Amino acid sequence: MSTAEFLDRFGLRYAAGARAVVGVLMAVAAPFAAPPAGTAVCALVAVVLAGWSLVYLHLMRRAPRTWVWVCDVAFMCGLCLAQSVLVDPSLLVRFLGWVSPVSSLAVVALQWHVRPLPGAVATVLVCVAFVVGASASPGVTVGQALVAGGVWTAVEAALSRLLWRLVRRGGRIADEHMAERFAAERESELRRARRAEQRAHWATVHDTAASTLMMVGVGGVRGDEPWLPAQIRRDVVALRGEPGAAARAREVVEGAVADARITVDLRLDGDVELPGPVAGAIGGAVAESLENARRHALVASVVVDLRVVDGRVRVIVRDSGRGFDPAAVPDDRFGLARSVRERMASAGGGAVVESAPGRGTCVCLEWPHA
Repeated sequence: MSTAEFLDRFGLRYAAGARAVVGVLMAVAAPFAAPPAGTAVCALVAVVLAGWSLVYLHLMRRAPRTWVWVCDVAFMCGLCLAQSVLVDPSLLVRFLGWVSPVSSLAVVALQWHVRPLPGAVATVLVCVAFVVGASASPGVTVGQALVAGGVWTAVEAALSRLLWRLVRRGGRIADEHMAERFAAERESELRRARRAEQRAHWATVHDTAASTLMMVGVGGVRGDEPWLPAQIRRDVVALRGEPGAAARAREVVEGAVADARITVDLRLDGDVELPGPVAGAIGGAVAESLENARRHALVASVVVDLRVVDGRVRVIVRDSGRGFDPAAVPDDRFGLARSVRERMASAGGGAVVESAPGRGTCVCLEWPHA
Protein backbone atom coordinates (compact mmCIF):
# COMPACT_ATOMS: atom_id res chain seq x y z
CA MET A 1 0.00 0.00 0.00
CA SER A 2 1.33 3.40 -0.97
CA THR A 3 1.51 6.33 1.43
CA ALA A 4 -1.21 8.17 -0.51
CA GLU A 5 -3.55 5.17 -0.29
CA PHE A 6 -2.85 4.80 3.42
CA LEU A 7 -3.61 8.47 4.04
CA ASP A 8 -6.83 8.24 2.02
CA ARG A 9 -8.05 5.36 4.16
CA PHE A 10 -6.92 7.04 7.34
CA GLY A 11 -8.64 10.28 6.33
CA LEU A 12 -11.95 8.50 5.77
CA ARG A 13 -11.84 6.80 9.17
CA TYR A 14 -10.59 9.91 10.97
CA ALA A 15 -13.21 12.25 9.49
CA ALA A 16 -16.10 9.81 10.00
CA GLY A 17 -14.94 9.10 13.55
CA ALA A 18 -14.65 12.77 14.46
CA ARG A 19 -18.12 13.48 13.00
CA ALA A 20 -19.66 10.60 14.98
CA VAL A 21 -17.95 11.47 18.27
CA VAL A 22 -19.02 15.12 18.17
CA GLY A 23 -22.54 14.11 17.13
CA VAL A 24 -22.92 11.77 20.10
CA LEU A 25 -21.43 14.30 22.56
CA MET A 26 -23.74 17.08 21.35
CA ALA A 27 -26.71 14.71 21.54
CA VAL A 28 -25.90 14.12 25.19
CA ALA A 29 -25.69 17.88 25.83
CA ALA A 30 -28.80 18.84 23.82
CA PRO A 31 -31.50 18.21 26.49
CA PHE A 32 -29.58 20.43 28.94
CA ALA A 33 -29.58 23.49 26.60
CA ALA A 34 -32.92 24.77 27.95
CA PRO A 35 -34.73 24.12 24.63
CA PRO A 36 -37.82 26.33 24.12
CA ALA A 37 -39.73 23.32 22.72
CA GLY A 38 -39.17 21.37 25.92
CA THR A 39 -36.74 18.73 27.13
CA ALA A 40 -38.79 15.79 25.79
CA VAL A 41 -38.80 17.06 22.21
CA CYS A 42 -35.10 17.92 22.37
CA ALA A 43 -34.29 14.51 23.88
CA LEU A 44 -36.06 12.79 20.97
CA VAL A 45 -34.02 14.84 18.50
CA ALA A 46 -30.87 14.01 20.46
CA VAL A 47 -31.59 10.27 20.26
CA VAL A 48 -32.05 10.53 16.49
CA LEU A 49 -28.82 12.55 16.20
CA ALA A 50 -26.81 10.03 18.23
CA GLY A 51 -28.20 7.07 16.29
CA TRP A 52 -27.61 8.73 12.92
CA SER A 53 -24.06 9.67 13.94
CA LEU A 54 -23.25 6.02 14.63
CA VAL A 55 -24.83 4.95 11.35
CA TYR A 56 -22.78 7.64 9.57
CA LEU A 57 -19.60 6.28 11.14
CA HIS A 58 -20.36 2.72 10.06
CA LEU A 59 -21.20 3.66 6.47
CA MET A 60 -18.57 6.34 5.81
CA ARG A 61 -15.42 5.06 7.53
CA ARG A 62 -14.36 2.86 4.60
CA ALA A 63 -15.79 4.51 1.48
CA PRO A 64 -17.82 7.71 1.02
CA ARG A 65 -21.41 7.04 -0.03
CA THR A 66 -23.19 9.91 -1.73
CA TRP A 67 -26.62 9.25 -0.26
CA VAL A 68 -25.15 9.10 3.25
CA TRP A 69 -23.44 12.48 3.19
CA VAL A 70 -26.39 14.07 1.37
CA CYS A 71 -28.69 12.84 4.14
CA ASP A 72 -26.24 14.10 6.75
CA VAL A 73 -26.12 17.57 5.18
CA ALA A 74 -29.92 17.63 5.02
CA PHE A 75 -30.12 16.57 8.66
CA MET A 76 -27.65 19.29 9.68
CA CYS A 77 -29.66 21.89 7.76
CA GLY A 78 -32.78 20.75 9.58
CA LEU A 79 -31.08 21.07 12.96
CA CYS A 80 -29.81 24.54 12.08
CA LEU A 81 -33.26 25.73 10.95
CA ALA A 82 -34.83 24.34 14.14
CA GLN A 83 -32.46 26.15 16.51
CA SER A 84 -35.17 28.57 17.63
CA VAL A 85 -36.99 25.65 19.31
CA LEU A 86 -34.00 23.46 20.22
CA VAL A 87 -31.54 25.95 21.77
CA ASP A 88 -32.00 28.70 24.35
CA PRO A 89 -31.45 32.05 22.53
CA SER A 90 -29.19 33.27 25.33
CA LEU A 91 -26.84 30.33 24.68
CA LEU A 92 -26.74 31.18 21.00
CA VAL A 93 -25.66 34.72 21.70
CA ARG A 94 -22.90 33.48 24.01
CA PHE A 95 -21.72 30.90 21.43
CA LEU A 96 -22.78 28.00 23.69
CA GLY A 97 -25.34 26.34 21.47
CA TRP A 98 -24.98 22.62 20.76
CA VAL A 99 -26.06 22.76 17.10
CA SER A 100 -23.11 24.85 15.98
CA PRO A 101 -20.38 22.30 16.92
CA VAL A 102 -22.07 19.32 15.27
CA SER A 103 -23.09 21.21 12.11
CA SER A 104 -19.65 22.78 11.63
CA LEU A 105 -17.88 19.48 12.28
CA ALA A 106 -20.17 17.82 9.75
CA VAL A 107 -19.04 20.12 6.93
CA VAL A 108 -15.42 19.98 8.16
CA ALA A 109 -15.42 16.17 7.95
CA LEU A 110 -17.22 16.28 4.62
CA GLN A 111 -14.24 18.02 3.01
CA TRP A 112 -12.24 14.79 3.52
CA HIS A 113 -14.95 12.69 1.85
CA VAL A 114 -16.03 14.56 -1.29
CA ARG A 115 -14.64 16.73 -4.06
CA PRO A 116 -14.26 20.51 -3.58
CA LEU A 117 -17.46 21.52 -5.44
CA PRO A 118 -19.97 19.37 -3.54
CA GLY A 119 -18.07 20.15 -0.33
CA ALA A 120 -18.42 23.89 -0.98
CA VAL A 121 -22.14 23.60 -1.86
CA ALA A 122 -22.84 21.61 1.31
CA THR A 123 -20.94 24.18 3.39
CA VAL A 124 -22.97 27.08 1.95
CA LEU A 125 -26.25 25.26 2.57
CA VAL A 126 -25.39 24.50 6.20
CA CYS A 127 -24.11 28.04 6.83
CA VAL A 128 -27.26 29.63 5.35
CA ALA A 129 -29.50 27.27 7.32
CA PHE A 130 -27.60 28.10 10.51
CA VAL A 131 -27.93 31.85 10.04
CA VAL A 132 -31.62 31.57 9.17
CA GLY A 133 -32.38 29.29 12.09
CA ALA A 134 -30.33 31.25 14.64
CA SER A 135 -31.71 34.64 13.57
CA ALA A 136 -35.24 33.27 13.97
CA SER A 137 -34.65 32.97 17.71
CA PRO A 138 -35.93 35.87 19.82
CA GLY A 139 -33.29 38.54 20.44
CA VAL A 140 -30.74 37.11 17.95
CA THR A 141 -29.83 39.28 14.98
CA VAL A 142 -28.47 38.16 11.63
CA GLY A 143 -25.06 39.60 12.52
CA GLN A 144 -24.99 37.63 15.76
CA ALA A 145 -26.03 34.51 13.89
CA LEU A 146 -23.22 35.02 11.39
CA VAL A 147 -20.68 35.42 14.19
CA ALA A 148 -22.11 32.54 16.24
CA GLY A 149 -21.68 29.97 13.51
CA GLY A 150 -22.29 31.03 9.96
CA VAL A 151 -18.92 32.62 9.24
CA TRP A 152 -16.84 30.29 11.39
CA THR A 153 -18.37 27.20 9.83
CA ALA A 154 -17.32 28.41 6.38
CA VAL A 155 -13.82 29.26 7.60
CA GLU A 156 -13.42 25.87 9.31
CA ALA A 157 -14.59 24.07 6.18
CA ALA A 158 -12.07 25.99 4.05
CA LEU A 159 -9.23 25.21 6.45
CA SER A 160 -10.24 21.55 6.53
CA ARG A 161 -10.18 21.40 2.73
CA LEU A 162 -6.73 23.01 2.71
CA LEU A 163 -5.43 20.60 5.35
CA TRP A 164 -6.73 17.58 3.43
CA ARG A 165 -5.08 18.81 0.24
CA LEU A 166 -1.78 19.23 2.08
CA VAL A 167 -2.08 15.74 3.59
CA ARG A 168 -2.74 14.13 0.23
CA ARG A 169 0.00 16.15 -1.43
CA GLY A 170 2.43 15.05 1.28
CA GLY A 171 1.45 11.44 0.63
CA ARG A 172 2.09 11.79 -3.10
CA ILE A 173 5.44 13.47 -2.49
CA ALA A 174 6.42 10.72 -0.07
CA ASP A 175 5.48 8.08 -2.65
CA GLU A 176 7.51 9.87 -5.32
CA HIS A 177 10.55 10.05 -3.06
CA MET A 178 10.18 6.38 -2.12
CA ALA A 179 9.81 5.39 -5.77
CA GLU A 180 12.93 7.37 -6.67
CA ARG A 181 14.83 5.78 -3.80
CA PHE A 182 13.74 2.26 -4.76
CA ALA A 183 14.65 2.94 -8.38
CA ALA A 184 18.07 4.19 -7.30
CA GLU A 185 18.56 1.12 -5.10
CA ARG A 186 17.56 -1.20 -7.93
CA GLU A 187 19.92 0.56 -10.32
CA SER A 188 22.69 0.34 -7.74
CA GLU A 189 22.06 -3.38 -7.29
CA LEU A 190 22.07 -3.90 -11.04
CA ARG A 191 25.36 -2.03 -11.39
CA ARG A 192 26.83 -4.01 -8.50
CA ALA A 193 25.66 -7.27 -10.07
CA ARG A 194 27.07 -6.28 -13.46
CA ARG A 195 30.40 -5.36 -11.88
CA ALA A 196 30.48 -8.64 -9.94
CA GLU A 197 29.69 -10.59 -13.10
CA GLN A 198 32.35 -8.70 -15.00
CA ARG A 199 34.95 -9.28 -12.30
CA ALA A 200 34.03 -12.97 -12.20
CA HIS A 201 34.47 -13.21 -15.96
CA TRP A 202 37.80 -11.40 -15.84
CA ALA A 203 38.92 -13.67 -13.03
CA THR A 204 37.92 -16.71 -15.09
CA VAL A 205 39.86 -15.39 -18.07
CA HIS A 206 42.86 -14.74 -15.81
CA ASP A 207 42.73 -18.22 -14.32
CA THR A 208 42.25 -20.08 -17.60
CA ALA A 209 42.86 -18.81 -21.12
CA ALA A 210 45.13 -15.91 -20.12
CA SER A 211 47.45 -18.22 -18.18
CA THR A 212 47.54 -20.75 -20.99
CA LEU A 213 48.19 -18.13 -23.64
CA MET A 214 50.88 -16.50 -21.52
CA MET A 215 52.72 -19.81 -21.24
CA VAL A 216 52.51 -20.21 -25.00
CA GLY A 217 53.66 -16.64 -25.55
CA VAL A 218 56.74 -16.84 -23.33
CA GLY A 219 57.74 -20.17 -24.82
CA GLY A 220 56.93 -22.23 -21.77
CA VAL A 221 54.79 -24.53 -23.89
CA ARG A 222 56.00 -26.22 -27.05
CA GLY A 223 52.52 -27.31 -28.13
CA ASP A 224 52.97 -31.08 -27.93
CA GLU A 225 52.61 -31.45 -24.14
CA PRO A 226 50.19 -34.27 -23.24
CA TRP A 227 48.35 -32.10 -20.73
CA LEU A 228 47.71 -29.19 -23.10
CA PRO A 229 44.56 -30.49 -24.92
CA ALA A 230 42.82 -31.22 -21.63
CA GLN A 231 43.82 -27.81 -20.29
CA ILE A 232 42.41 -26.06 -23.38
CA ARG A 233 39.13 -27.99 -23.05
CA ARG A 234 38.85 -26.92 -19.41
CA ASP A 235 39.54 -23.32 -20.38
CA VAL A 236 36.79 -23.38 -23.02
CA VAL A 237 34.28 -24.87 -20.57
CA ALA A 238 35.14 -22.23 -17.98
CA LEU A 239 34.85 -19.37 -20.46
CA ARG A 240 31.47 -20.61 -21.67
CA GLY A 241 30.22 -20.57 -18.10
CA GLU A 242 28.77 -24.05 -18.39
CA PRO A 243 27.33 -25.26 -15.08
CA GLY A 244 29.36 -27.99 -13.49
CA ALA A 245 27.98 -31.27 -12.20
CA ALA A 246 27.77 -32.19 -8.54
CA ALA A 247 30.84 -34.06 -7.32
CA ARG A 248 32.46 -35.42 -4.19
CA ALA A 249 34.89 -33.10 -2.43
CA ARG A 250 37.74 -35.63 -2.77
CA GLU A 251 37.15 -35.97 -6.50
CA VAL A 252 37.22 -32.20 -6.96
CA VAL A 253 40.48 -31.72 -5.07
CA GLU A 254 42.11 -34.79 -6.61
CA GLY A 255 41.14 -33.57 -10.10
CA ALA A 256 42.71 -30.16 -9.49
CA VAL A 257 45.85 -31.76 -8.08
CA ALA A 258 46.09 -34.20 -10.98
CA ASP A 259 46.23 -31.32 -13.45
CA ALA A 260 48.82 -29.37 -11.46
CA ARG A 261 52.30 -28.97 -12.87
CA ILE A 262 53.92 -28.96 -9.47
CA THR A 263 54.50 -31.71 -6.94
CA VAL A 264 51.64 -31.85 -4.42
CA ASP A 265 51.57 -33.46 -0.99
CA LEU A 266 47.85 -34.33 -0.87
CA ARG A 267 46.18 -35.01 2.48
CA LEU A 268 42.53 -36.06 2.55
CA ASP A 269 40.29 -36.35 5.62
CA GLY A 270 36.56 -36.78 5.09
CA ASP A 271 34.30 -36.36 2.10
CA VAL A 272 30.94 -34.82 1.15
CA GLU A 273 28.81 -34.30 -1.95
CA LEU A 274 29.24 -30.79 -3.39
CA PRO A 275 26.71 -28.98 -5.61
CA GLY A 276 27.89 -28.19 -9.12
CA PRO A 277 28.68 -24.48 -8.57
CA VAL A 278 30.50 -25.23 -5.31
CA ALA A 279 32.50 -28.03 -6.85
CA GLY A 280 33.50 -25.75 -9.72
CA ALA A 281 34.47 -22.94 -7.38
CA ILE A 282 36.60 -25.11 -5.09
CA GLY A 283 38.22 -26.94 -8.00
CA GLY A 284 39.03 -23.69 -9.79
CA ALA A 285 40.32 -22.04 -6.61
CA VAL A 286 42.60 -24.98 -5.80
CA ALA A 287 43.87 -25.07 -9.40
CA GLU A 288 44.59 -21.32 -9.38
CA SER A 289 46.38 -21.59 -6.01
CA LEU A 290 48.57 -24.40 -7.31
CA GLU A 291 49.34 -22.56 -10.55
CA ASN A 292 50.18 -19.43 -8.57
CA ALA A 293 52.57 -21.42 -6.38
CA ARG A 294 54.21 -22.97 -9.45
CA ARG A 295 54.78 -19.60 -11.11
CA HIS A 296 55.64 -17.37 -8.17
CA ALA A 297 56.51 -19.31 -5.02
CA LEU A 298 59.67 -20.88 -6.50
CA VAL A 299 59.19 -24.12 -4.57
CA ALA A 300 59.29 -27.76 -5.66
CA SER A 301 56.18 -28.94 -3.80
CA VAL A 302 52.97 -27.71 -2.23
CA VAL A 303 50.78 -29.14 0.53
CA VAL A 304 47.03 -29.51 -0.15
CA ASP A 305 44.98 -30.48 2.88
CA LEU A 306 41.27 -31.36 2.57
CA ARG A 307 39.23 -31.67 5.75
CA VAL A 308 35.48 -32.32 5.94
CA VAL A 309 33.93 -32.04 9.41
CA ASP A 310 30.13 -32.15 9.86
CA GLY A 311 29.68 -31.30 6.19
CA ARG A 312 31.93 -28.22 6.44
CA VAL A 313 34.59 -28.30 3.74
CA ARG A 314 38.00 -26.75 4.29
CA VAL A 315 40.84 -26.93 1.77
CA ILE A 316 44.24 -25.47 2.62
CA VAL A 317 46.89 -24.92 -0.03
CA ARG A 318 50.22 -24.09 1.61
CA ASP A 319 53.70 -23.48 0.24
CA SER A 320 56.93 -22.35 1.85
CA GLY A 321 58.00 -20.14 -1.01
CA ARG A 322 58.96 -16.50 -1.22
CA GLY A 323 55.47 -15.19 -0.48
CA PHE A 324 54.10 -11.72 -1.19
CA ASP A 325 52.24 -8.85 0.43
CA PRO A 326 48.48 -9.17 -0.36
CA ALA A 327 47.90 -5.52 0.53
CA ALA A 328 50.41 -4.44 -2.09
CA VAL A 329 48.54 -6.11 -4.96
CA PRO A 330 46.97 -3.37 -7.17
CA ASP A 331 43.18 -3.27 -7.30
CA ASP A 332 43.16 -3.81 -11.06
CA ARG A 333 45.02 -7.12 -10.74
CA PHE A 334 42.95 -10.32 -10.80
CA GLY A 335 45.52 -12.46 -9.11
CA LEU A 336 45.32 -15.02 -6.33
CA ALA A 337 43.84 -12.75 -3.66
CA ARG A 338 40.89 -11.51 -5.73
CA SER A 339 40.10 -14.31 -8.14
CA VAL A 340 40.06 -16.99 -5.45
CA ARG A 341 38.04 -14.92 -2.98
CA GLU A 342 35.43 -13.91 -5.52
CA ARG A 343 35.20 -17.41 -6.93
CA MET A 344 34.44 -18.84 -3.47
CA ALA A 345 32.12 -15.99 -2.53
CA SER A 346 30.01 -16.61 -5.64
CA ALA A 347 29.40 -20.17 -4.41
CA GLY A 348 28.48 -19.14 -0.87
CA GLY A 349 31.87 -19.89 0.62
CA GLY A 350 34.90 -17.91 1.58
CA ALA A 351 38.64 -17.72 1.08
CA VAL A 352 41.47 -16.32 3.16
CA VAL A 353 44.88 -15.65 1.63
CA GLU A 354 47.72 -15.26 4.10
CA SER A 355 51.19 -14.44 2.88
CA ALA A 356 54.21 -12.34 3.64
CA PRO A 357 57.52 -11.86 1.84
CA GLY A 358 59.84 -14.75 2.68
CA ARG A 359 57.20 -16.67 4.68
CA GLY A 360 55.30 -18.55 2.03
CA THR A 361 51.62 -18.44 1.16
CA CYS A 362 48.60 -20.14 2.72
CA VAL A 363 45.24 -20.20 0.93
CA CYS A 364 42.32 -21.41 3.07
CA LEU A 365 39.08 -22.25 1.23
CA GLU A 366 35.91 -22.91 3.19
CA TRP A 367 32.37 -23.85 2.31
CA PRO A 368 29.80 -24.28 5.10
CA HIS A 369 27.59 -27.14 4.07
CA ALA A 370 23.90 -26.11 4.51
